Amino acid sequence: MRQRVSLELKHEALRLLESGESVAAVSKRLHISSGELRTWGLVYAKEGEKGLSAYPKNICTDEIRRKIVCRYGKERVPWHTLSARYSVPYSSVVRCISTYKRKGNAGVEGVVIDFMDLVRAGDKMEEELTKAELKHQLKEALNENEYLKAENAYLKKLKALMEAEERRKTMLSAPARLQ
Repeated sequence: MRQRVSLELKHEALRLLESGESVAAVSKRLHISSGELRTWGLVYAKEGEKGLSAYPKNICTDEIRRKIVCRYGKERVPWHTLSARYSVPYSSVVRCISTYKRKGNAGVEGVVIDFMDLVRAGDKMEEELTKAELKHQLKEALNENEYLKAENAYLKKLKALMEAEERRKTMLSAPARLQ
């Protein structure tokens, strides 16, 4: 587990941001994620010094995870805003949403889905999937389809080049055989 960041470092980061430096520059200089920096800014604006010193104060419970996923799914709220709103570490928000994207509600709830459960469930699984999960699966399938199309086109071009090279070699060796 990562150690808490000192209050002095948080103040230094906020001072640099207020002086006009970009989030990316401060992030690179202090080795802190840009999302974390934005979260500190929001927490400081919302709760002041007291909130900044206490941040993060909540552990990412199942209830908070559900709220984060719900807000992100419905409103596409930025991750650093969710971190500040629910007073959980930015990294927890990132992990929560990325798990949701990979595994759907089962990942957020901490439920492990066994492959054999999916096979036994059959068509019932489709009924249980939410609209967001179906959209996510469709997007993944479309991305994979585009990748496979590109790979197929590349392989066809490679095959044509290899055949052309083989024909060229055959043509070059043909006059030698005639002599």
